[in-house]
Formats: sequence, C-alpha cells, structure tokens
Amino acid sequence: MTAEENPTVAETLTAVPAGAARIEDLVQRGPSAPVWHPLGGRGGRACGWTEL
Repeated sequence: MTAEENPTVAETLTAVPAGAARIEDLVQRGPSAPVWHPLGGRGGRACGWTEL
C-alpha cells in the first residue's frame, strides 16, 4: 500500500506507532519479544511492541 492509495492510513502511521510481526514468532517468543518491525517509515531493527 502506498501513501497515494490511502493517505489517511499514511497520516495515521506518522502519528501512531505501528508494527508487524509474524504469527509464528509471536506464538513461539511472545508479543514482548523483539519480533515487531516498525511500520510507517520508522525503519530500524525488530523490537518488542512497547518499543515501537
């Protein structure tokens, strides 16, 4: 999805931290483990959800 396709989502991602994680990683390691990848142009390494 690009910002041009959905500008509301793009705007939200600049204001609200969001991330994506594989279900397998969440089941095996838990949601606090560094399995989350920041979305919305934040970049960076995988982290726990509280670090998004």
